[in-house]
Amino acid sequence: MKLGVVLRVLGDRAQVRSGEEILSLRPKGVLRDGGLLAGDEVEISGEHITKVRPRRNELGRPPVANASLLLVVATLRDPAVQPSDVDRLLLQAAAVGLPAVLVLNKSDLATAEQLCEFAAPYRAAGYAVVETEAICREGVAQVRGALPQGLAVLAGPSGVGKSSLLTALTDIAVEVGAISARLRRGRHTTRSATLYELGEGRLVADTPGFSALELPLVQPWRLRDLYPEFGGRECRFSDCVHRAEPDCGVRDAVDRGLIDQGRYERYLRFLAEIEGRPPQWH
Repeated sequence: MKLGVVLRVLGDRAQVRSGEEILSLRPKGVLRDGGLLAGDEVEISGEHITKVRPRRNELGRPPVANASLLLVVATLRDPAVQPSDVDRLLLQAAAVGLPAVLVLNKSDLATAEQLCEFAAPYRAAGYAVVETEAICREGVAQVRGALPQGLAVLAGPSGVGKSSLLTALTDIAVEVGAISARLRRGRHTTRSATLYELGEGRLVADTPGFSALELPLVQPWRLRDLYPEFGGRECRFSDCVHRAEPDCGVRDAVDRGLIDQGRYERYLRFLAEIEGRPPQWH
């Protein structure tokens, strides 16, 4: 029996790194029916994947397993990414216990003041923020320096330059989609998650771009725990969801300017969205 890591799933086969080899293997049994994700640690027998080892975490969108870091890529122009989309990806990372770094790409298309204003709420919440211009490779060394051993995942809406950033990180030419002049939305160029090797035990995943980003499947009361800036605030009630309860430490911090008003207002919208979901039956 050999061990390997799934680099990409392509139809009924998977590319797997096992030692110094990259193998094209077929999954056995139930694994054939969507049972494999890029990043899976697998057991191999002959030309088949026979077992997936227990996952440390799993991202649904993007579909990746066993990540160590999420790189949330956003742009202020071409396209103009909304903070709500950034928040949704950060919440997905937090829901599975992943640290995250915000990468503001195409920084040359915005002023220093605009970049600072966009980044300020995230820096205040405790997130690292890196400004890049991937095509010119500005800031790419900072991104590379933030990558831990294991798997880092690039995620963000279409058109923000994930493929250009990946090319700058890996020196591997990755297909880059044009921005639609009419819709100002990126065309999807990546159909499935693909892992690329950076050396020294580091991998980076390129993932499909999404124009609609879902919130993680969590209970409404748990959403509050996914906001690092809410931590350590004293509320009268232990089950406070920071909406209308009296003596709420989070609302007090918002009023005092210690928590960003925009982040808090989006939290309330997300809370209502989660509460409005139909019950999940398992």
